[in-house]
Amino acid sequence: MKKIIFGMTMLFALASCTTVYKSSSTMDVKSTLTSSNSADLEVSPVKVSLVDYAPTKKEKRGGSENVKQVAVAKLLKENGNADVLIEPQYEITSKRKNIKRISVSGYPATYKNFKTSDK
Repeated sequence: MKKIIFGMTMLFALASCTTVYKSSSTMDVKSTLTSSNSADLEVSPVKVSLVDYAPTKKEKRGGSENVKQVAVAKLLKENGNADVLIEPQYEITSKRKNIKRISVSGYPATYKNFKTSDK
């Protein structure tokens, strides 16, 4: 009887020491958003640029596209807080796939005269 109780105790002790690994993933859900609104885009004739911007480690963790977006946002904020950059051109200096500096140039533009459509 003692052997059975001892055996059951050991069985439960060994069974409770297992590690459970769980993983999950998300699935991309493609959806479209349409709007019947329209606006005029006012593009500046002056080309602006941001030269030798050094991204932070946090910005680099997001990848090269994230670094480009941060540089464009900084450029637009410095030059009149425009809405979008038209014809952006990027010059990236990197070492072993690590972005050191980025330069961005383009034409800032703002949206004006928002119109709604009755469709």
